[in-house]
Amino acid sequence: MSDTKTMSKVTEVTITKADLKSKDFVPRGNKSSSPFNTSLYLGLRALDCYWQYMVLSQGYGSYFIRLLRGTVIPIAAVTDTGVELIDNLGLSGFRQVLLLMNVLAAAKHFWFVLHVAEEAWTLPGAIIVGLDNIFFDTLNNFLFLCAATSAASHTSGETLANPYLLAGFALFVIGIGLECVCEVDRKLFKAGKKNKGKPYTAGLFAVVRHPNYAAFTVWRAGLAVATSGITAGLVIATFFTWDFSNRAVPALDEYCSKRYGQMWTDYKKKTTFTLIPYVL
Repeated sequence: MSDTKTMSKVTEVTITKADLKSKDFVPRGNKSSSPFNTSLYLGLRALDCYWQYMVLSQGYGSYFIRLLRGTVIPIAAVTDTGVELIDNLGLSGFRQVLLLMNVLAAAKHFWFVLHVAEEAWTLPGAIIVGLDNIFFDTLNNFLFLCAATSAASHTSGETLANPYLLAGFALFVIGIGLECVCEVDRKLFKAGKKNKGKPYTAGLFAVVRHPNYAAFTVWRAGLAVATSGITAGLVIATFFTWDFSNRAVPALDEYCSKRYGQMWTDYKKKTTFTLIPYVL
């Protein structure tokens, strides 16, 4: 059952799993420790980085594409940066950037889990979200290696001047940067004692109710553009917009409605869009 306590003239409501009908990967309101599940998720994120390197460098992805009777893009020359650690990867500059984006995304998730998130991980959530990241990163890099879908099939080839790589990297940086801004702003707000029991409605959260989900969609689309071009980016963006709209947003709306009551109702009236200003 829900329990309440009054602080700074605001009634703070604690919501348990039993109070919620919506199903989500995040156990809303459960702020207990979950070291095993958290370690499992972070282990999968680290494994993803290693696996993507193997896909891009060791022919694992190429083998799968040939198995499906696809054509693999030509192997580009290894970029000599003068930095031994980077040069030993044996990757072209293009592939170095792709791997860098995968590593940065994983690093962001490490930071979020260890320094920002408060909810405990469930075992199914850790496995599903961890494998979800591996799946989409692998899909992107397979599409990159396949000549029929690769961004490297552009006339600029597998070079750092490739417009898809440049556009995708820009979207990635913008998206992951905005997502971090959302998380930091909300974390700082929640840390204030006078804000206990209140929803954060300023900053990017005054533009749409779930800007962190929108930002996630942008950087995921950026990865797809960098590996496979505009069509792949649009498909990925559409998928995550649909997923958030039909799963995460309704679940979080139910949780916030029960936790914040009239404050959440007023916020929804003031900030009417969930993900995209003037669209959705």
